[in-house]
Amino acid sequence: MVSVLDSGAEWPGFKSQPRRLSGNSLRQTVHTHRASVHQAAELVAALLRVAMVTAGLAETNGSQLLGL
Repeated sequence: MVSVLDSGAEWPGFKSQPRRLSGNSLRQTVHTHRASVHQAAELVAALLRVAMVTAGLAETNGSQLLGL
């Protein structure tokens, strides 16, 4: 993520110069993004597992779930 200071935004009474991300800052940004993507993938996998278990329970009960 690029902070407001890195974006070159100006605040009243404060003029910032656009900054380039250093190598370490860029690596941290990439790491944070990859961690977020990994966390989202784990959430999707967990939701799919819940949906499959729910569908399996509904099947054993002889009922049908809408949309599955």
